[in-house]
Amino acid sequence: MVVFPPLQLLDNSGRDGILGVSCMLYLFLDPLFMYAPLIDEDNKCLMLHNRVKIAALVLRSVGDVRHLIRIYLHIKDGWGKSSSLKKKLRLANDTVSILPIPQVAILIFFPNMRGFNSLKTMMFLNSLIALQYIPRVYPIYVLFNEKINTEKFGKSSWSSIVVHPEWSSIFANLIGYIIASQIFGAFWYFFAVQREILCWELACRMENGCEFSTSCVQNTHRNITLLNQFCPVNPPNREVYDFGVYHDALQFGMQRSTDFPQKFLQCLSWGVRNMSSFGSNLSGSSTNGGENVLVVVFSIFGLGLFMYLLGHVQTFMQMKVSKSDTIRQKMKMTNIRSILNEYDLLDENHEMERKIRLAVKDKLKEDDNHIVENMLSILSLKYCGEAKNLATEIKCSLFMDKLKKVDGFKDKEEEVLKKICEHLEPMIYNKGCYIIREGEPVDMIFFVTRGSVLTYATNNGGSIGSSGTIHLEKEKDGLYGEELLTWAEESSNKLSNLPISALTVKSHNKVEVFALLATDLRLLVSKFPSQFNMDSTRSHHSCR
Repeated sequence: MVVFPPLQLLDNSGRDGILGVSCMLYLFLDPLFMYAPLIDEDNKCLMLHNRVKIAALVLRSVGDVRHLIRIYLHIKDGWGKSSSLKKKLRLANDTVSILPIPQVAILIFFPNMRGFNSLKTMMFLNSLIALQYIPRVYPIYVLFNEKINTEKFGKSSWSSIVVHPEWSSIFANLIGYIIASQIFGAFWYFFAVQREILCWELACRMENGCEFSTSCVQNTHRNITLLNQFCPVNPPNREVYDFGVYHDALQFGMQRSTDFPQKFLQCLSWGVRNMSSFGSNLSGSSTNGGENVLVVVFSIFGLGLFMYLLGHVQTFMQMKVSKSDTIRQKMKMTNIRSILNEYDLLDENHEMERKIRLAVKDKLKEDDNHIVENMLSILSLKYCGEAKNLATEIKCSLFMDKLKKVDGFKDKEEEVLKKICEHLEPMIYNKGCYIIREGEPVDMIFFVTRGSVLTYATNNGGSIGSSGTIHLEKEKDGLYGEELLTWAEESSNKLSNLPISALTVKSHNKVEVFALLATDLRLLVSKFPSQFNMDSTRSHHSCR
């Protein structure tokens, strides 16, 4: 499903946007005029379907309002000597579009034709009806020709489109196929009615005293028997009179049917089938010039729309291939294996690497600029399916064995250690940042996994001017903030009673740490109280 965009589509003022988009619906419904004529087979005359006629007039009038608005705006903005050629052409386009050609030709002249030359006049009016579709189609062409290949299409201005922006051009072309099929299907029905009337004229010429007329009101001499014999339509007989490409329409009795929905769908179906086959399903050679012109125009339009669609599909595929190449190139540039090797996470089957690469690929589809440069960027990825718990698995692989070597954690059960690993959060500190300051509360336990830190303590608790020894800690996986574990095991302690650090830890270069925050540690202690020796005796002793 696609919802059309807001008014500001075509230009800055928004006027052309709503007018251009409304052209599609307007153009799809405008051929209703051609479904209005019906043939009274009993009296061999032409009448109009009143409901279809009224609907066509109302919809046409509503559609013409947009052209009148544009004409008013053109005149209001000024289009005299200072007006550009483009504005004058737009004004001419709108003026031609509202000319009441189908109203006069189909609703007035066609049902009241009289005399043998009237059909020649009708053929001229047919050409005017067809040519009037050029100024009506032109705004749609401008709309998509200017917007399909721009960055604005499908993003800011087309914010209400729900399909992927790259599909917009293909969708527009399919809409063009449907509209063209509807128009050609309506013309097919309209010309089928005219073809039967042409047969009446030929039969009338064969009889002396016959006065040709399509009116059901005027009293004219008609030899109904002769017309039935020379122009059989129930069913049509090709040996007596060949109706050519209109044979199916007359065979199904569409020209006398008042069931408009069925007639409309039959014509639309005929248009879609023949448009998609470039008119190859239409009958072969014919002696009727108008019929041959219809077949040629139909074939050219079908081929043209197909080539237009093919061009957009090719562009779409090239964009997809280009994006896939970009993703593959970035995947090559993303040295996931070296990162895993740095953390000793490579396994023989490379299963973890495979899962991470799938997650990176999905992320690159959403964000082309995403870069995987460290473990933090790997853990921040969204994992689905079999890799749903991969982030926890990575943390457990990194820290499970290390936690078992820490005095405060080595006696804990596997489940507790796994929960601790799950709560370890990666953090990045740039060069020269204080991670812990001497004399300040310790609010986390952390491992240093990348980079090096400086640790030092002053001789008198951090007083100004005091001296101390500075140690450069280069060894990975150094653990800091262990005193927080003793604090957490004290059931009466709160965040306001955090232990005070006896040393300062400062990043010597860019440092990566995995930290267990005090709040998370307290949560784990409360969840597994038996694992953290939270008994009243020990608590009382610790408080002392």
